[in-house]
Amino acid sequence: MKRWLKSSLAFLFLSLLLLGGVTVHAITQAQDDGRLINYVGIVRGATQRLVKLELVGQPSDELIIYLDSILDELNGTAGEFGLPCPNDAHYQEDLHDLTQMWDNLKGHIAAYRENTEDSAPLVMLSEAYFMQANNTVFCAEAYTVHQNHMLLLFCLVMLAVMLLTWAFIFWAASRKILRLEDTNQKLNDLTQRDPLTGVYQIKAFKEQAQRLINGHPEYKFAVLHTDFSDFKYINDVFGYDYGDSILSHYGALLRDGLSKHELAGRVSADNFVLLLRYEDRKELVLRQRSTDEKITEFMSRSHDRQSLTTCCGICCIEDVIESLEIGGYLDRANFARKTVKTGSRQNYVFYDDSIRHRLWEQKSIERRMYDALDRREFTVYYQPKVKLETGRAASAEALVRWRSDDGAIIPPDRFIPVFEQKLMIDRLDRYVMDDVCRWLRSRLDAKLPVLPVSVNVSRLQFYDVGFVDRYVEIRDKYQIPPELLELEFTESIAFENTEVLLSTIQALKAAGFACAIDDFGKGYSSLSLLKQLPVDVLKIDSLFFTDSGDCKRDNVIVAGIIDMVHKFGIRTVAEGIEHPDQVSYLKQIGCDYVQGYVFYRPLPQADFEKLLDSGN
Repeated sequence: MKRWLKSSLAFLFLSLLLLGGVTVHAITQAQDDGRLINYVGIVRGATQRLVKLELVGQPSDELIIYLDSILDELNGTAGEFGLPCPNDAHYQEDLHDLTQMWDNLKGHIAAYRENTEDSAPLVMLSEAYFMQANNTVFCAEAYTVHQNHMLLLFCLVMLAVMLLTWAFIFWAASRKILRLEDTNQKLNDLTQRDPLTGVYQIKAFKEQAQRLINGHPEYKFAVLHTDFSDFKYINDVFGYDYGDSILSHYGALLRDGLSKHELAGRVSADNFVLLLRYEDRKELVLRQRSTDEKITEFMSRSHDRQSLTTCCGICCIEDVIESLEIGGYLDRANFARKTVKTGSRQNYVFYDDSIRHRLWEQKSIERRMYDALDRREFTVYYQPKVKLETGRAASAEALVRWRSDDGAIIPPDRFIPVFEQKLMIDRLDRYVMDDVCRWLRSRLDAKLPVLPVSVNVSRLQFYDVGFVDRYVEIRDKYQIPPELLELEFTESIAFENTEVLLSTIQALKAAGFACAIDDFGKGYSSLSLLKQLPVDVLKIDSLFFTDSGDCKRDNVIVAGIIDMVHKFGIRTVAEGIEHPDQVSYLKQIGCDYVQGYVFYRPLPQADFEKLLDSGN
């Protein structure tokens, strides 16, 4: 292509040079042709003057010589006038006749000079010569006009070639500029894309999505927020290379499924967002389900056919009553996605009024939680743990409740996720720890009975280098005996960073705290992990005690867990127990403690104190 452009441009420039040379020659020739008409006219006029002079007795040989020299040059002889000799048949024929008539006229002039009485032949020949000279002038003029037409044609052709050359240059330059712009756009587009998946990074996605929404009000747009359930399991078990291959393939599937004016982006990790057009909202679910089935099929062909489900929240812009930017739509799609995680809905959830209400509630909690901590609106409830050997409460778990300024109780599953999302859960944890220690101190000072209390610690605290020191400081401020405090944390921390968990537990044990693993069995538990962790208590998740349809298997698993951890010197607590027959079985297999509604619900502090004072 480049060689063709260069060759074409060179040809046009050579054509211009050639046409320029021809045009210059034609202009010069036109100037000579103008002189030709003048001198043929001089021949005509000078001859008439010569004849008149002869008739009045004033002969002029100089004029004859002058006319001879002009006619000689007109016939091609080089002379002082530099006259051309056009190769035109009509002109040459008339010029030949004129020259012969001139020779004849000169003979008559010579004869008249000898006999001045007979002038008639000279006058008659002079008239004929004049007519022939006229014809020659007209012929020269016709030839000159033709040459001028040719010159005009050359000029027009040269102008056309010049315009064509400039048009070609402009076209070539425009193509180059367009190619550069296209290349720049592609390079700019590449810089805005996620290197692993090929979809847009979230900042670029937001910018382009907002531009599409603003620029095409005639379309129905929906924002989708999707991710894999428990994708961390893939990375932990099979490695990050396999996890990256899934994300890369999923990104390619999302890109391939896009139509005009649609976008795909990646927020982080396995979180993806989409801007799709639709006519019927069922299309959105069908399209996304098709993509998700393809990625599931891809995973099923690798690593023992392991696969994960996807969770997708969908926000149709027409369903949002507020005036929002793209960030607001993404938040609502993300909020709808999170409802999938609860297991109470299908994998594809549309943002609707119920979700809008929950989102409004979450935003309300966000606005109020800082002031609520300062105003101490949070109160601690205590749920006793019953020792099966004695049937009496042997300890308790501290559970936080939010009593708002209007007296309403906000349950923890409504506000704790918000505290975790806003990275405020550490403050709430310390609030509960401080309240428990204050309460224990008041009971100890009053010589009233107390029981050991376990306090929940969020996983985020394990990544705080000052976590252990702060809890020691709270405990020591109230001078609480170490055996009265136990710290609970979920098993999921072990799969995020086992080394961090191990070092933190060792530090807590060195500081005198008892440690318990909460919700054991809820995630991807590993019994081999227990031999590394110096924990005191293992709390078996209520998942094993729900009506799963296969109670025998659950019972066998629970019995195996209890038998094994007892060999490590770890006490066991069964959570969420609601039926007496469960209590009987747990006592039979040697479980140490039971916590659940079968004995006690979480009690307000005053009710728990009554229980303690009564000796339960």
